Amino acid sequence: MLSEDAVRTGRILVIDDDQGVRELVRSVLTGSGHEVLEALGGQEGIEVARKTQPTIIFLQIMMSGVHGIGTCERLKRDPVLHDIPVVGVTDSHDLADTERAFRAGAEFFLAKPFGPESLLQVVGMALERAERRSPSQRLHPRLRARVPVRCVLGKDAEVIGTTGNLSLGGLLLMLPKKLATGAVFRLGLELPKGLVPAEGAVMWERSQPLDDGSFLHGIRFLRFVEDTGPVQYRRFLSEVAASSPA
Repeated sequence: MLSEDAVRTGRILVIDDDQGVRELVRSVLTGSGHEVLEALGGQEGIEVARKTQPTIIFLQIMMSGVHGIGTCERLKRDPVLHDIPVVGVTDSHDLADTERAFRAGAEFFLAKPFGPESLLQVVGMALERAERRSPSQRLHPRLRARVPVRCVLGKDAEVIGTTGNLSLGGLLLMLPKKLATGAVFRLGLELPKGLVPAEGAVMWERSQPLDDGSFLHGIRFLRFVEDTGPVQYRRFLSEVAASSPA
């Protein structure tokens, strides 16, 4: 049986000039036992991060003044701060904006408006990344499951793939065409109880095709599009784990 995550708390820095977002994040996360720090802009945020060494940084991508992408680039160039996971908070649903922020170093994303469930889900994924000491160490198991996945690669381009395994943080995906490492795209997991839309990034891809002509890709979730998505996905993983051999 797939158990709930062990309760893990962290020091979380929110860099955002939107008071409403800061209040929502603070309310939800302090209620879950996290320590929340706040900064109104990029320069202040970097200074606070250097002094406090947060576990995770929430960064508004579309801030006034210093753009969030520039702030993210500075965080990732900093020799002390570069390993801290950055969650990009954005008003935009444009994949081009997500890809720019991803290439600047943001690992996960939340699109406004977001609810408590999506916030806590992305915190859990970011905490996993922060706590992982090496690529071989995983807090969440990989579960073998064949699930159809719709991959939207452009305005009209859709490719249907199949998962090889699934975890809370991502999946192994087999596609009839090869995607480049770093590509950001929309995907829909066709679970038995409904479609779960998300956005993902290609973390690695295998150049040589499998015997059936498909290409293997390692996909990390960047965000779930709907607030109910994390709950629906976790429930499905629990059902897969319960039906798997011991």
